[in-house]
Amino acid sequence: MIAFATNTLSARKVDDTMPRLSVLFLIVLLLAPPCFGSLPENRSSYLPKIQKKLNSYKNVSNQLKQEYRKKLREAERIYFREVNTLMMEEPPRPKPKGIFETTAEYKKRIKAHRQKVQNIRAANKKAVSKREKKGGIRARTSKVELDWLQKQLRDLSPLEKEISRLQQKGCIMNGEGATMTLHRPEADAFRFPVTINHRGTLYHHTWSYCDRSEAETIWNQRHEISIKPLYRPEPKGKEPGINLKLSTFLVVSSDNTILTQFDIASPKPFEASLRLDRIKKNELPAAKILIALSKSVDGPLPGMRFVFISPRQYTMGSPRNTPGRREDESLHKVKITRPFYIMTTEVTQNQWEKVMGYNPSAFPHCGGDCPIDSVYWQDVMRFIARLNAMHKGKGRFRLPTEAEWEYTARAGREDPWITSGLPAEEYGWYRKNAEETPHPVATRKSNLWNLYDMNGNVAEWTADWYGPYPETPVENPQGPLKGKFRVSRGGSWFHGLDGIRGSNRNTDNNDDKSGYIGFRLVMDFPAHSQKKKPLTLP
Repeated sequence: MIAFATNTLSARKVDDTMPRLSVLFLIVLLLAPPCFGSLPENRSSYLPKIQKKLNSYKNVSNQLKQEYRKKLREAERIYFREVNTLMMEEPPRPKPKGIFETTAEYKKRIKAHRQKVQNIRAANKKAVSKREKKGGIRARTSKVELDWLQKQLRDLSPLEKEISRLQQKGCIMNGEGATMTLHRPEADAFRFPVTINHRGTLYHHTWSYCDRSEAETIWNQRHEISIKPLYRPEPKGKEPGINLKLSTFLVVSSDNTILTQFDIASPKPFEASLRLDRIKKNELPAAKILIALSKSVDGPLPGMRFVFISPRQYTMGSPRNTPGRREDESLHKVKITRPFYIMTTEVTQNQWEKVMGYNPSAFPHCGGDCPIDSVYWQDVMRFIARLNAMHKGKGRFRLPTEAEWEYTARAGREDPWITSGLPAEEYGWYRKNAEETPHPVATRKSNLWNLYDMNGNVAEWTADWYGPYPETPVENPQGPLKGKFRVSRGGSWFHGLDGIRGSNRNTDNNDDKSGYIGFRLVMDFPAHSQKKKPLTLP
């Protein structure tokens, strides 16, 4: 065994009858894996190049995102302006009883006013429902999203390819080398065992050859060969910047031609590659499905409608700088792999009473179109069991998981007032505008997926027990197997702005009921119907 430093080349003379090192190079090319033709550039010139490409990718990506958000706001503005032209304005509150007005006259006036309000609300609801069945805001925003995804593939792909090429190429560092021991050949296996010492760490590899002549050439010319560590860049992780990771040892001839290489480790891909891969495999197909299934379907009870939710990956939780954020909202990747339908509104008092035969609401005066409240979690399970029994074979109704709820509430991204730039009271009833009472469902603006009251009005039970979020990416999470508290989401008329955020988590006891907690349903459809047209319930 002979060890040598790779930064010094042997000056030993070679017999004229021995093949020259250039001949060795040609031979080794036949037996070595594909490799570089010449040495990569030095770190000092390499890093600015890849950093420049990463910055260009980031700038183009940000420009496309700003354009996308602008078009989303415009589509939303146009849609709700059209909806407002269809809706009649409700009459102002009736005046107090006049001093000369009889009680009978006053009651008759109040009754007429209430009837007029009910008629207007019914007409408005019918007009909005008719528009939503044609696709509504969801159809428009899905087309904007599809255009945005296609533009990313078109404009970012050339930059991503250049970043990947530079990452694969890697760089070397001036003055850095390693020592290598070329062991005696294993003749039966046609290879040399190789040990490389780099900064005190030993790496063991084998260098294969084809026949004895080539083996003798490699052995006799070993003093003319050096080893160069190759570093490839990778993202630092949560912090911005680039790490250089030792990934390969290059076997280099005296004229700096690479003969073969020994791979050590692969660098982590940059977000540029991951992003475009997610678009191709996940987000683009999901956006196409959303357009195809943007129409809502009728549920089994009057006023009950469901919209199709296409599965994809999203980031659950909230960043640390989010106002009102709690420690249990840590960011983590969640992948929803199963499609489902979710109710466009919360379950109403009328719908509850039709199934259960009574109304437990603390706000019966609010009306049958107001969300049901004051129901135990177990009461909700009984409601769902009865509804499933009444409509066998038409899909299975259940509560959403916490991950499904947040995904739909934020339309996969952000709260609706952040996306649109409009005040939060445009989208939900909460402490600032609710006047300490719930309100009829669908009287605020919907989010981008045609879902109403996901923020405010009443909080909504989910299927999950409360527990800490996982630290690693997860598919279809369903929370802990058991616990002390259930999770409710969305906040209510009682909560402030921090409480109605899509990522905010509320904990409530199974045995508690409150005037600010209700629920909405998810509908899973039979597996055989997934290959057919979207399920339509009677």
